[in-house]
Order: sequence, then C-alpha cells, then structure tokens
Amino acid sequence: MSPLRRNPALWAAGIAICSLAALELAGWALYRRTERLSERDLDSRLRAQARWTALLVGPERAEALVSGEGWAADELAPTLKAASEEGNLENIYFFGPDLELKYDIRGYYRLSGGSFPPFALGPLLRAAAGQTSSSRLYKVGGSYLKSAYAPVRDEGGHVVAVIGVEGSAEYFSTLSHIRRYFVTFGLFGLLLAVAVASLAYYALSWLSSAEEALARAEVSEAMGRMAAQMAHEIRNPLSIVRTAAVRLRSKYGEGVDPKLVDFILEEVDRIRELTDHYLSLSREETINPEPCDLVVLVRDVVEVLPEDGPQVEVDLPPKPVVVNVDPNRIRQVLLNLLSNAEDAVSEVPDPRITVSLRRSRRGAYISVEDNGQGVPHEVREKIFHPFFTTKEKGSGLGLYIVRRIVRAHGGEVHLRSRPGRTSFVVFLPWKPNIR
Repeated sequence: MSPLRRNPALWAAGIAICSLAALELAGWALYRRTERLSERDLDSRLRAQARWTALLVGPERAEALVSGEGWAADELAPTLKAASEEGNLENIYFFGPDLELKYDIRGYYRLSGGSFPPFALGPLLRAAAGQTSSSRLYKVGGSYLKSAYAPVRDEGGHVVAVIGVEGSAEYFSTLSHIRRYFVTFGLFGLLLAVAVASLAYYALSWLSSAEEALARAEVSEAMGRMAAQMAHEIRNPLSIVRTAAVRLRSKYGEGVDPKLVDFILEEVDRIRELTDHYLSLSREETINPEPCDLVVLVRDVVEVLPEDGPQVEVDLPPKPVVVNVDPNRIRQVLLNLLSNAEDAVSEVPDPRITVSLRRSRRGAYISVEDNGQGVPHEVREKIFHPFFTTKEKGSGLGLYIVRRIVRAHGGEVHLRSRPGRTSFVVFLPWKPNIR
C-alpha cells in the first residue's frame, strides 16, 4: 500500500488511541486533584478544631484530665460533647506528656484498655513538641478517618497534654466509587484501544495485500498482452532464422564458418528462451504440490551445477525436511538464485556460495548466500520488480520469477545484504497456502 493511502488509517487509529489515553489521564488528574483538595480542606478544619478545643479546655483541666481526676472528666464531658457535635467530629482524645492515651469522649479508651485506635507516632511527637499536626487518612471498619493534634500549654509554655480530634473523611467513600469508575473506564478504554489498533493493523494488512494482488494482476495483464505480441512478432521469425542457419551448415558444410553458424543458433535459442520467459509471465502461476524432501532437492540441484563454476557449500540438517511443494518449481527457484549468486561473485578473488536449510514451527527456510559486493540500498526495493536488472545481458526476470513461484506456495522471499555477505532467504510453509 502506498504511504499516502496508508497514513489516513494510521492517523485515525493513532488519534483514537491518543484521545482515549488523554481522556483517561485527564480523569485521573481530576480525581487526584479532587482528592488532594478534599483532604487539604479536612486537614485545615481538623487542625483549627484541635487548636480551638485546646483553648476551650485549658491547661488546668487538661492536666487534671490526663492525671485521672474524675471531676475533670465530669466537668468537661458536656463541653466536649457539644464541641464534637458542633464540629461534626467522630471523637476527641487526650494524651499525656508521655503520649499515652488517657481519655476519649466515645469511651473507646475505656472499653479497649487504651489500645484503640492505632495513632500515628509522628504527628503525636510533633504535637508534644508544641506543633499542631495531623495524620494521614486511615481506615477503621468501613470508614476513612483523619486526626489532628494540638498541644495544651501551661503558663510557662510547657506542654502538659495533647488533644486529638478525629473527623470522618466522608468524601473519600465517594471518591472510591469515582476511582473504581475510572479504573473500569480505563480498562475498557485500553481494551477499546487494543481493538482499534488491531482492526487498523488487520485492515491495513488486508488493503496492502489487496493492493499488491491488484498490482500483480495489472502487471500480469500488461505482460500478457506484450507476450502475445512478442509471440507473433518474434517467435515465427526466430524459427525461420534458426532453420536457415541449420540449412546453411548442412548445404555448404565447410564453406560456411561453423563458429558463425553456432553463434547464430546460440543467439536464436537465447532469444527464444527469453521469449518463453515473457510468455510464462502472461499466465497465472500454478503449482502441483506434493511431499518433497528439501534436503534431497537442494543436494540434487547443487550436484548438477557446472564444475568450473564457483564452489558451492551446503549446510543441511541430518534429518529429512518434508514440505508440500512443487519440486520442479522450487528447483527453478534454487537454480535462479544460484545463477544470481554466481554472477555476484564473478569478480571476487575467493568466491563462496552457501546453500543452507533449516526448519521452524511454521515451515522451512532455504538460504542462498554469497560473498559478493552486496546489493546497493537504492536497488533493494526494485530488485524483485519485473524487467529490472543491473546486468548487461540480464532480462530482469530471474528474481521476479523466484518471488512469483514462492508466493504461489504461500511463502515469501527476503533479501539481506551488506558488503561481503548477501543472502536470499526463501520461506516455504509446511502446507502451501496457495495465493
């Protein structure tokens, strides 16, 4: 698929995913800000009530209360109860200078022997040092609570007691519901983003495959028309020329230079073979798959190569690699790739060609590697195109035919190249997914 047609779909998927992510982040930011502001407001209110309660009680009654004098509790009970109701407090605590809990208006201290609730030591230490402080949110039962602590000083400025006020963070329950909503929405958004991305990916893959198939069909149709014209304009005259050359040699014998006749026949045969290639491109690639041991096939192809050519090494697994392919068509693929490799190493001092075979879970991989100069970057995208060649006498059809045959088996061929090492890797599935 061309970049111009691919980008709109990619942009649409990207915008959808980014919008969902931005909405989720904005929701979390709003939630966290609301939580911080609500807790800050509760913290300020509890600190103010703790200071006000310390002033209301006074040092004498506070000191008497933490000392265990009964009259102080009886005298302060109505006042503290009114202060609790007016300030919408859950409890009011009194601590001695040793930070031991001495009294609370709800009676939790008396019922639990002084072990309730688990106060934070840090805020109490700061209050005992003369600084109003507060705890973090903590959960008791099903409620979220927060406490603030204020020192009670005598006339000499000494801290004789610490008063703690406890308030309910009612807003936190509501925020918990909101948080669950955002978590649920976030998971849904994530799933939706994954679904959108997956749909975009598969849509682009399908469109890309459809476009490639259409392009191949258009190329095949154009080459079919050209091949038919070539068959009419070239093949018949070639037969006449070849017949004439044979008659000349048989009629005049030594009177005609035999090298000249042989040259005519060779060139006629070469042009006829090229014409046959063009004709083959006008037809849809068909295969006749059957179980084939690629180990044997590769070894047979290498053994029939000319002995005066570059050395070809093989790296084959010890066990058979049986794949359902058309043996004749895969043999043609190997011969084309090996011919291409031989041309690549023709000017290399120490030419080497290696054919390797390996198996995988999906299928088999055949690699034809050479130590030639490599394929330039600007050529790599065109190297599988029909009629593209960098050779003086090349037809530009060898690699195109290789890819046609491999794709007809449902496989693919890839080029990997760098200076001194170039390989064409052919993938063949265990069972051909005929295209």
